[in-house]
Amino acid sequence: MSNDHEIKVQSLTKLYILMLLKANKSISGYSILKRLDKDLGKTASPTYVYDFLKKLKAEGYIEDVDNPKSKRSKGFQITKNGEKFTDRIFARFNNLIEIAVQSKLKACASCGVMLYDNFHVETIEGKELIFCCEHCAMAYKNANHKH
Repeated sequence: MSNDHEIKVQSLTKLYILMLLKANKSISGYSILKRLDKDLGKTASPTYVYDFLKKLKAEGYIEDVDNPKSKRSKGFQITKNGEKFTDRIFARFNNLIEIAVQSKLKACASCGVMLYDNFHVETIEGKELIFCCEHCAMAYKNANHKH
């Protein structure tokens, strides 16, 4: 397969489908539709999703697998070629994702570790500071504000 005919991934829906395929040992089309709705708040057309899965399968990026939870539906699993394909796609989106994540990162005022979520906030001398944990907040107070 040449890169000239590589499947185009230019929508959040397709990118998320690839992420779901890569993150799960196997996943059904129905589960993909449900996750798109739940995680992205997006009701995707089953035709759109299954057409994309069909293209991925035709290129050898995914394959059918039996779904032990259901006798009627099959799941899909990513192949070795699919791993390489998704790695190339994710590399292309990496800069966009990095910019989006970096705008939300906060640095711990004590140890400097970068935090994305679930940080500890304390107001010290009228200034709100962010810490990775209560222990760093205590260390900061002990080191910088000895009474």
